[in-house]
Amino acid sequence: MKPVDGDYRIYGERIYLRPITAEDTDMVLEWRNSKTVVGNFIYRKPITKGEHIDWLKNKVNKGLVHQFIICDNVENTPYGCVYMQHFDEENNKVESGIFLGEDKKRSKGIGTEAAKMALDYCFRQLNVHKVVARVLAFNKASLRMHEKAGYIQEAYLKDELYIDGKYEDLVLFGAVNPQH
Repeated sequence: MKPVDGDYRIYGERIYLRPITAEDTDMVLEWRNSKTVVGNFIYRKPITKGEHIDWLKNKVNKGLVHQFIICDNVENTPYGCVYMQHFDEENNKVESGIFLGEDKKRSKGIGTEAAKMALDYCFRQLNVHKVVARVLAFNKASLRMHEKAGYIQEAYLKDELYIDGKYEDLVLFGAVNPQH
């Protein structure tokens, strides 16, 4: 994959997606390292500024990850990130993930709208056949969001991950490109 053009925008009803930039680093680190986001992520270690800059340089800027900032259409307020990673060209699929940093926007449908827009981007712009997502089973809001966005639960993996001293179940979601 090639990197996303810096001027690229995806507009939805209430939000738009824009490519992440180095200027977003402090904001993204605050979101990504917040107790709420870390508590719902599979990868729990805090991200340092250096690690984030390395991520941008070696993943995003090389097109190995497509990451977008979720912003309000009216006020341009940034709410979180949606990203595509682990591009599997042989099987024409990609993994998607999302996190919201603004607690006040949780349960307002922002995540669902962003997830739908990311799916559409994957299907129409990247022309992938399938988008997959992994969600910790206790994260009921994320489970609902993925279902509302058009994903289908494909697997429920019991005691799949050992996190914070206990085993956690993992739900695997998939969405297949209707154009294929």
